Amino acid sequence: MSTILNNDNISDEEKAKVAYALNLCAASITQIIDSKDIIVLRQEREFILGNLNLQNFVKHPALLDVIKKILNALTYFEIQAGDQGFVEKEYQQKLKNAIWSAVPSPSILFAGGDPVTLAIGVAAQIGIGYMNYRKNKNQYLLDKEKSEWELRKHEIEQLSGLRSLLFETAWRLSADYDFDDKLRLTERQISRYSAALFESDPLKRFERLDVMSEKFGAFPPFWYHKGNAAMEVLHDKRYSAFATIYRDVALKAYSEFHKRHFEFLREDVIAASCCFEHISLLAPNDAIIEELLRKAMRLAGDNYDVLQQCIFVNLQLKRFDDVVTPLREMIANDYNVGLNGILLSRIYFTKSNKIEYEKLCAIAGEENILPWSDNADLSEKLLLDARKSNILDEYLSMIKRIVFRLKNNKLKASYILINNGFSDALASVQKYTVENETLSNSFVNVKRNLEQIGVNASESKLRDFFNEAHRLGAELLTAEFSMQIAEDAPKLIDKMREVAK
Repeated sequence: MSTILNNDNISDEEKAKVAYALNLCAASITQIIDSKDIIVLRQEREFILGNLNLQNFVKHPALLDVIKKILNALTYFEIQAGDQGFVEKEYQQKLKNAIWSAVPSPSILFAGGDPVTLAIGVAAQIGIGYMNYRKNKNQYLLDKEKSEWELRKHEIEQLSGLRSLLFETAWRLSADYDFDDKLRLTERQISRYSAALFESDPLKRFERLDVMSEKFGAFPPFWYHKGNAAMEVLHDKRYSAFATIYRDVALKAYSEFHKRHFEFLREDVIAASCCFEHISLLAPNDAIIEELLRKAMRLAGDNYDVLQQCIFVNLQLKRFDDVVTPLREMIANDYNVGLNGILLSRIYFTKSNKIEYEKLCAIAGEENILPWSDNADLSEKLLLDARKSNILDEYLSMIKRIVFRLKNNKLKASYILINNGFSDALASVQKYTVENETLSNSFVNVKRNLEQIGVNASESKLRDFFNEAHRLGAELLTAEFSMQIAEDAPKLIDKMREVAK
């Protein structure tokens, strides 16, 4: 039964909003159909129960009915996954029992008497037991298949019910709101869209999304992913010959997202990501930046990965007051404490707020914040120098262990393990250094020297490796490191300690 008798006065925006709500339900159902993984199912439930913004979501009985049906289906598939596990366990247990029933008891196998007579008797018993095993195995397999079909039959009924109710919902909403049917997504369209997102090559991903653009007018997430693919092409060196045209393409896609987006979710990672990716393509004085930034912060919610990116943009814009509370929250929840402790302590320097600094010191630990100083740049340098010193001390110890092990144990297996561990540790160190050609060449030379030891572990080769590795250590002492090293130094030191242990 229709809830709206006169749809002549409904705006195009309202029609698009209803179509988007319908498409969200269709996307959820397609997700259930395409992937019945327990983790995905639980994410879908949390998406509906924990994240829908009921104040903004379209209020219509048909949508309520389909959402309730989706939740029931999610519960069913979770239960079905458990039932499937029991069916398999029961089948395996029956097979195990059947195998044991075909084996004579030890008292018969080791009984006294005429060996030939006993052997004939045992052979006969084994033969009968084996025939019973084969017969039972076939019966058990048939029982298993029947049980699996029962589960599959109920699954088909559930999915059929979901599809039917979704169609009924689309029918009722179309009657009440009279939106263009082109706005309604089909299961096949959503599946193709989802498959396109897994394309690793950004140019191919963009092409796959671009050719279906006309079908996704009422599904804002599509426009974010299209813009994201375009931005990846823009920054991909493989496509430098024509990549610059994708800047405007990305900006257009992000603008389309904002135009079509309705805040149906309390926390919206896609919307927040779209905001700060959009900001990264704008001129520093663009008036829309502050609006996008506020929206990103609000919609990031408890998604700390996204919130962290928002904080970086706020800090670049000198909006210190806006990030104090988010930084406190992340530190209190042990998220990137080493990095966020530094950022928050630096803000307290600018405000000369010693009391809050002392509280931060107690919560995050002295090792995760900048030393109190009137000169924040100096404090930051002192902390980085301390981290570098700890890493370099461990680096030199690692070099000594490697030389000792290779000098006293020239087994090929030992070399392979040492070389792999060293290469991994060295790559981790290089990740935190500010790129320069001299330092890059030194990393290459050290790795090459160790590789040569795998061919010829002579005294001279070991000495060359040791000297080259020490030379790199001296260069690292004066090299510029990124601030991330403050957060990851303990993990990097642990990794080095494992090499040639």
